[in-house]
Amino acid sequence: MKLTLAYNPLNDAALILIAEALGFYDSEGLDVTLSREANWSNIRDKLAYGLIDAAHILAPMPFAAALGQGPSMGRIIAPMALGANGNSVLVSSELKQRLEQEGAVPKTLLGSARLLAREVERRRYAGAGRLVFAVPFTFSPHHFMLRHWVAAAGLDPERQIQWVVAPPSRMADMVKDGVIDGFCSGAPWPQTAQRNGQGEILFSDPDFWTLKPEKILGVRADWADSHPEATIALTRALLRAGLWASDAGHHDDLVRILARKTYVGATAEAIELALLPQETPGGTGLCLDPRIATFPWISHAKWFLGQMVRWGWLSPDHDFDQLARRVYRPDLWRQAAGGLGLNLPLFDEKDEGGHPHDWLLPASPADIAMPPDQMFDGGIFRCAASSKI
Repeated sequence: MKLTLAYNPLNDAALILIAEALGFYDSEGLDVTLSREANWSNIRDKLAYGLIDAAHILAPMPFAAALGQGPSMGRIIAPMALGANGNSVLVSSELKQRLEQEGAVPKTLLGSARLLAREVERRRYAGAGRLVFAVPFTFSPHHFMLRHWVAAAGLDPERQIQWVVAPPSRMADMVKDGVIDGFCSGAPWPQTAQRNGQGEILFSDPDFWTLKPEKILGVRADWADSHPEATIALTRALLRAGLWASDAGHHDDLVRILARKTYVGATAEAIELALLPQETPGGTGLCLDPRIATFPWISHAKWFLGQMVRWGWLSPDHDFDQLARRVYRPDLWRQAAGGLGLNLPLFDEKDEGGHPHDWLLPASPADIAMPPDQMFDGGIFRCAASSKI
């Protein structure tokens, strides 16, 4: 079965790239052509016009498009997530120095947000313009995270911060040229910018949410309906890539594969830095383990929809369960993962946050050992109780 699969050159496209490099598509009977795209709008439009069949996409994209927020991308389903974490926030050296004049920049997000609020106030008194931050797409986890961060210090993200959309690979140059004061993007571009002296990383995804949902596999629904067996085979190929990538013994090979010019195309040093745990400065805590970070949780979908409501982009008068289940397809994940012998979650929803320590997720035939799942402000996103599958 032939299909075209698009990706944005980021570390969190790893499963898509590894599956090609190691022949997992071929062994699943798939003839996959990869399409490297410069930005998310290209991917959205190519999905809409049927120029590609599936893609590495931002999790909120299909919800926004389905709700009339921006151009259509057709009906999209998501049989799996492509990992957790992977982004960093970089600020210009000038802004970092400004924050340090207010005192040492705390490691906590609440602390750094308070320093940012003082800088916003200083600029207001000085008659300077608003701080400008770039995100890769309006409806993106990056944008939601930055808004949540600045709002934590009492700032109004709509009135007191200016937001622009830009391709991740261009953001570092925009900082260097003084066009923006900072940005949030997927690795390895913040790490590349820091290594080139174009700014400093302030924090990364796990500092905000230790197991933050990010990209998903988006498949055109008409293609999936016409090719149900190929959809499962594609999902299985990517899960196999995740099993390979999560083996620590493959770390060096993973870096070499991602660094290929035709894949991510950044330096191996920047890619490796971004793959390190969050405790290492510059590390993004990217989790590619399919047992932990690839299940398409309905509760993740509802969190994204809740963010759209919070920031006034979506009316709360919607059936969010129906919206979430129209896109996220945990049933397809279970079909693909079951064939690989993975443990299958017993529920489609869970509490998001609220696990400061390792914990066990109810699953069959055995529970899944999970790492901490905690938000920086101690918040818990809790859906209505759901039935066991």
